[in-house]
Amino acid sequence: MPPSLLLLLFLAVLQGLTEFLPVSSSGHLVLARQFAGSQAGFPKDASLEVWLHLGTLSAVLVYYRRRVMALAQGIFGFGADAPEQRRLFLLLLLASVPAGLVGTVFEDSMSKLYASSESTGVALCVTGCVLWASRFLRPQTKTLTQITAGAALLIGIAQAVAITPGISRSGFTMVAALALGFGVQAAAAFSFLLSIPAIAGAALLKVPQVFEDGQSAIPMAHLGLSFTLSAVVGYFALGLLVWMAKNQRLSWFAPYCWIAGLFVLI
Repeated sequence: MPPSLLLLLFLAVLQGLTEFLPVSSSGHLVLARQFAGSQAGFPKDASLEVWLHLGTLSAVLVYYRRRVMALAQGIFGFGADAPEQRRLFLLLLLASVPAGLVGTVFEDSMSKLYASSESTGVALCVTGCVLWASRFLRPQTKTLTQITAGAALLIGIAQAVAITPGISRSGFTMVAALALGFGVQAAAAFSFLLSIPAIAGAALLKVPQVFEDGQSAIPMAHLGLSFTLSAVVGYFALGLLVWMAKNQRLSWFAPYCWIAGLFVLI
């Protein structure tokens, strides 16, 4: 029996909020599966996760549509700043390498972490500590044009660490960028442009599971509604995070992460 539409819509809202707010979407989906139990009717394949990830991916593409279009034009040599856009594109590729390596080389180990609520609880507490530390970072003014290969690689390593469920990708990458001296706008832009290959890669890695296990038991109409809702909620969550980062309020999410992590462990 497939999960109810109400449960699917709840998960879509959860994915949309936690993909961008620095509280770890993967950790919350792991916990949602475990707390819902076997009676909830989650499909054995990854069809639901694929659709929810694609929804939040579309939110990033819409929110940063001008930057994405500028990147696309720059790759093909269009626009006055084409060389700068090509350089940014190459740095985004470089920053994506660590997460790609971790995701492929340690796939089995990652699967065990996704099955453990205890490790998710510990990781949420770690995320809270990193977010709390952001309050001690002074605002800087480096822009995307000033990012170096070394800085891009360090931010990419932060993203690789965030493959662990419970570690926030947006939180770790933004705090890493801020610690490296980048302004909030540049830190947010690089973090979320970097999320495009990360989210797309996470979804694509799960596509083979869908075909291996056969057709999903969830009706396509329900998957479509889940996709749309995760995209809409994700768009507004992304805007909220950028606003909070501008006002140096990333640390506000730390107590929530601590409480959620300790609740899971207890």
